Amino acid sequence: MTYEFRKVSFSKDVPRSVSLQELNDQAEYGQWELARTRISAGGTRTVWLRRKIMPLPTAG
Repeated sequence: MTYEFRKVSFSKDVPRSVSLQELNDQAEYGQWELARTRISAGGTRTVWLRRKIMPLPTAG
């Protein structure tokens, strides 16, 4: 299975509710799922999202 990845970062000033809403929107409308999260020493939240790459049907 092949996946496409997207990295999303939120500064420490962004409220948790706002970042959760953004991730929910990505999951609902973009078919992304959570792959990994990381919180740096400075408070920046980095999230890696992934989704399956659908193979294109062959013509003919």
